[in-house]
Amino acid sequence: MIVSRLTLIAGTLTRLTLARSIHQDGSQHMLDDVSSATFKCDIPPAVDPSKDGLPAARDIFSDNEALLLQVKRHSTIVKIPSISYDDNGEPGEDPRWDVFYDLHRALAALYPNIHLRATRETVNTLGLVYTIQGTEPALKPLLLAAHQDVVPVADPSTWKYSPFSAHFDGQWLWGRGASDDKNSLTGLFSALEALLSNPRWVPRRTIILALGFDEECSGRRGAGHIGPYLEKRYGPDSLALVLDEGGMGLQLLGNDTLYALPAVMEKGHVDIWLELYVNGGHSSTPFPHTGIGIMSEFVNHLESNPWKPKLIEGSPIYNHFVCQAKYSPDAAPNITKLINKGDLETLTEELATIDRSTQYRIQTSQAVDYFLGGVKINAMPEYIKIGVNHRIAPQDSISAVKANILKQIKPIVKKFGLAVSAFKGEEHNPDIELDVNPMYEVEYNGTLVLTSSQPTLVTPISPTSGPVWDVFSGTIQHSFAFEGGKVIPVGELMTGNTDTRHYLSK
Repeated sequence: MIVSRLTLIAGTLTRLTLARSIHQDGSQHMLDDVSSATFKCDIPPAVDPSKDGLPAARDIFSDNEALLLQVKRHSTIVKIPSISYDDNGEPGEDPRWDVFYDLHRALAALYPNIHLRATRETVNTLGLVYTIQGTEPALKPLLLAAHQDVVPVADPSTWKYSPFSAHFDGQWLWGRGASDDKNSLTGLFSALEALLSNPRWVPRRTIILALGFDEECSGRRGAGHIGPYLEKRYGPDSLALVLDEGGMGLQLLGNDTLYALPAVMEKGHVDIWLELYVNGGHSSTPFPHTGIGIMSEFVNHLESNPWKPKLIEGSPIYNHFVCQAKYSPDAAPNITKLINKGDLETLTEELATIDRSTQYRIQTSQAVDYFLGGVKINAMPEYIKIGVNHRIAPQDSISAVKANILKQIKPIVKKFGLAVSAFKGEEHNPDIELDVNPMYEVEYNGTLVLTSSQPTLVTPISPTSGPVWDVFSGTIQHSFAFEGGKVIPVGELMTGNTDTRHYLSK
């Protein structure tokens, strides 16, 4: 009941990861006995917490005084510009990390009961781990996760309100991190603070609150250190479940059916970097293409050849629409018809046109997000670098992404006679060689170097049946119940990645 009550009070939908182990070769071993039968979308009963002896969430968080307290807490946290940068140095060496100490002090001031009753530890200087010891050590701990950091702000003048003002307009609180992911941080801390305000309350199951500090930069320094730290203490496969950010929230179809869509799976991830070294010279006598022009051809060719979408039977998004066809058949009649017919090919085509969120839950994304080149307006650049971010759909892989990059750049490499060094010494490499016989007579003397970073496998799917899911689903149903309506929790897929990647084998 502790799990359900915490989720109820926090009032958040999250990335749910049930206990499992991940083998070194990336294969999956689910600890829960998940049936391979066709998904039926049977909904477990709602949880009834009326006899757990704890106050109801509506009695703690529903009135105007409680709202103002939450605004105060959340705005205090959002105002702190705890930014993690891609080029940050190590904590303790790069002064840009120092602002995180302000956040730590704010948490201590806002949540005194947690800091009085929980054990607080730091991991790799800025990672925070709070432990509330349970009364039954035989029970696997529960891990609640959030991250402290936010992404940089490119141009504050484009914001309606200053990004770190935490302006509250009476309905919305505006600011960088207000919904990614300091909302999770505020919600989890507020739930625990309410529970620990009762000096007699002690959980049966140990509760761990883990706060990484560089999730927006892959989590290597934060959760990447916290994960092994926890595994050393508790052993492998030692957590009952992980609750992290993520999911698609709530979706009301019609007037009577509310779908709750926590993520039970994450796409894979890999960043591909292309660095071009090429002859320079004065811009008064330029080559037909500068290095930037050559790189621009790569970018144009990649963007003109996106990945293909595919809907997989049994995947979270497929199961979502199975539930929709069962409980809201008239909300999207064509989707219902295609689900019932089992016509996944046509359904894939239809889903890919709904919106980008739906499209990229069934398709690998590629985005050229980084372009560096040129040092002076009258000098042809000799070094140009681009970065291509990929979030990998379940039907694809890291090696497939690398192979596709090489395939797409091949005609341009040949056109300019570029030498290529591709993914030297890396894992997940495809078996592809490039022909570099030039088409141009111009001697560019170019070398293209390809590397990758942040390789992350597609996660296994957390089971959506069994006792842990039943409690989680039942709690969601109770939390969001409304008169005359039905709440349908069903697992979904998260298009990005979270700190969960560093906790999967724990």
